[in-house]
Amino acid sequence: MPREIKIHNNLTRKKETFEPIEAGKVKFYSCGPTTYDFLHIGNARALVVGDLFNRVLRAFGYDVTFVRNYTDVDDKIIDRARELKRDALEHAALFVKECEKDMNSLGMMPATHTPKVSETMPEIIDMIQDIIKNGSGYVVDGEVLFHVPSFAEYGKLSKKDLESLQHGIRVEVDQKKKNPADFVLWKPAKAGEPSWDSPWGKGRPGWHIECSAMAKKFLGKTLDLHHGGVDLMFPHHENEIAQSEAANQCPFCRNWAHNEFLNFGSEKMSKSLGNVVKIRDFVEKYGGQVLRHVLLSVHYRARLEWSDEVIQKALDEVKRIHEFVLECQNMKASSLGECDPEIEKCLDKMMEELSNDFNSAGAMGHYFSFLRYVKAQKENLSNESLAQVFKTNKFVSAALGLVAENPQAVLEKLKELEQDTSASGVDAAWIEKLIEERKLAKSEKNWARADEIRKELTAKNIVLKDNPDGSTDWKIQ
Repeated sequence: MPREIKIHNNLTRKKETFEPIEAGKVKFYSCGPTTYDFLHIGNARALVVGDLFNRVLRAFGYDVTFVRNYTDVDDKIIDRARELKRDALEHAALFVKECEKDMNSLGMMPATHTPKVSETMPEIIDMIQDIIKNGSGYVVDGEVLFHVPSFAEYGKLSKKDLESLQHGIRVEVDQKKKNPADFVLWKPAKAGEPSWDSPWGKGRPGWHIECSAMAKKFLGKTLDLHHGGVDLMFPHHENEIAQSEAANQCPFCRNWAHNEFLNFGSEKMSKSLGNVVKIRDFVEKYGGQVLRHVLLSVHYRARLEWSDEVIQKALDEVKRIHEFVLECQNMKASSLGECDPEIEKCLDKMMEELSNDFNSAGAMGHYFSFLRYVKAQKENLSNESLAQVFKTNKFVSAALGLVAENPQAVLEKLKELEQDTSASGVDAAWIEKLIEERKLAKSEKNWARADEIRKELTAKNIVLKDNPDGSTDWKIQ
């Protein structure tokens, strides 16, 4: 029997017990990237949160069918391909591969299905035909529009009402629309753009209908869980609900979860603002494990403030985790016997946090307490305690992805960063030697020598951080 979990459902704005349509099985859709350019770390947050949901549900015993799409037919793709004098579908296919590289670098589990819009055209056309047949779509000059007033529950996710939306429209209304809020399901072909045959002439789909059709193709008419960034709640997810329920005549999704923005300074990270850090660039410098750690260090519904301090904290913690995992591999039980209660209860505490709306930050806090305790007791571990240590580390790897498959490779990458001190003329080996000498001085209660070493390093702009487990991290100020 899978573990019970509570999810903040944005459809009701309440935290509710998650109850899939079919007990133990989860139909989960997460909006994937639009493949027109390299992904940035703001995109990474949504991707890693979707991966977190998938991992935790699986770790708790659910049979998950996870669909994450690629939007490979879109205005942004067409515009970028035109700039580069490249075929739009070829350009999109190139960046699907680049997106896959970035996702792999973040330690993401493969989705069950990764559909592309360009491969879902028959399903998109069928769904539009159903919408028209059921009285919510209309055709004008080869363009198909969704008539928003025909769907009485429009606004139930975003909590926006149709009247306020109409008053809020400031641009000139398309005269073809029956209502200013109506949105496009199918648009006529333009010269030089990809197009497909349809009952309304050659053309291509609107953005919103694409996700509805891909979700239905692989998950059926009603989903258990739908995820995306908070910026997609309106109009994208609101329109998904309207067109899916109009086409299928049944509820589209029972639970909606949205991750908050990643803020760069005081502003949301976005290409339009020019404050973008590409995943590829960050991973090349720091490694994907560090970026994943940053993104899971706060609850998915809280804003993540990007800063040098956040990155440094992640560097320190990733190092501690992977050093600990390697150290555990060499630990030996000192006795037979029952599991130490402090070691035993950590896993339950972590699972309790993750059961509470996927609280990765809370789970990480318990894991670091566990790490410190185990290191302090490593000479006095029973065989049952040691088995529980391995079980806990395995859970952290499976449910959070915070332990890489190759811990040594992660540590080597971090070591390279520590040794990259050419600008300051500091020798990393010299620093490590002084840190060891200071550790020895402290063990001998030679506080004067320990202080001298710290001052000597401070003079070279080297900042030390003593950890509760007895290790010392350093960085160049």
